[in-house]
Amino acid sequence: MRNQNLMIKSKEIQTVILIILFLIPLTVFARNANATPESDSTSVIVQDATHFVETGFGLLVAPFMFDRQDWARVALAAGGTALLFTVDKKVKDFALRNQNKPNDRLFYIDHFYGNFYSLILSSGIYGAGLLSGSSKIRKMGLHAAEAFLYSVTISGTVKVLLGRRRPYGGENQLFFKPFQIAKDKYKALPSTHTTVGFAVSTALAKSVDNIFWKIFWYGSAGLVGASRIYHNMHWLSDVFPGAVIGYYVGDFVVDFDKKEKPRIFGKRFQPWFGVNAVGLRVYLD
Repeated sequence: MRNQNLMIKSKEIQTVILIILFLIPLTVFARNANATPESDSTSVIVQDATHFVETGFGLLVAPFMFDRQDWARVALAAGGTALLFTVDKKVKDFALRNQNKPNDRLFYIDHFYGNFYSLILSSGIYGAGLLSGSSKIRKMGLHAAEAFLYSVTISGTVKVLLGRRRPYGGENQLFFKPFQIAKDKYKALPSTHTTVGFAVSTALAKSVDNIFWKIFWYGSAGLVGASRIYHNMHWLSDVFPGAVIGYYVGDFVVDFDKKEKPRIFGKRFQPWFGVNAVGLRVYLD
C-alpha cells in the first residue's frame, strides 16, 4: 500500500512538472512575440473578472435565447444519448475484457486531465499571459479557466439531479437514484472528466489556428472520455453527453464577446463587477 501511495504521489509530481515545462516556453514565446505589456495589471484582472461573471450569466440565460435550430441540437444530443443506453453493457464488457498494462498506461490520462490539474493548467496559462504582457495568451488562459469552472458546475448539477448509478455499482444501466449528494456511486451522468476535458480542450483548441494544436487537444479530450469507460467509472451514454456539454461550454466562452448580450423578456441584462461591488444592469432599449 505504501509503495502504491508513493507511486501515485510521484505521478502527481510528474504532472505538475509537465505543466510547468509547458508554461515556460509559452511565456518565452509571448515575450519574444513583441507582446505589449499591460499598463495596469490590476485593471486587467478586474476586466477579466467582469468577463468571467458576464460569461457565467450568459451561460445561465442562454436557453432563453435558443432558437429552433438550437433546440433541435439539444433534441439530437438527447436522442443520441438515449440510443447509447442500448449498447452501454456491450461497451462496458468490451472495455473490461481489454484491460492490460499497455492500455493501463494509455488510459491513465484521466488522472491528470479532465480534473483539477486542468484548472492548474488554465490558471498557469493565464498567469503566463499576464506576466509576459501577452493579451492573447492571457485570454486563452481566461477562457480555459472559465470553461473549466462552468463545465464543472453544469456537470455537477446535472449529476445530482439525475442520480444515475455508475457501472461499477451494478449491471443495470437504467438505475437512477436522484439527489444523492454525498454518494459518488450515483453521479454517473454526465461524465465530469469528459465534460471538463472537452470544455478546456475546446477553449484551448479554438485559441490557436493550427491543425496539430487542435488535434492534440481534441484527441486528449477524447482519450479522457474513453479512459472513464475503461476504468469502469462511466457508461458510454455518460461520456457522450459530457463531450457535448463540454464542447458547448468551451465554444460559448471563446465566442462570448461576439454574441448578442443576453435578453430575457425582451430586456437586455449585463452583470456589473467592480472592486468593491457587484450589480446587474438592465437596458430598456
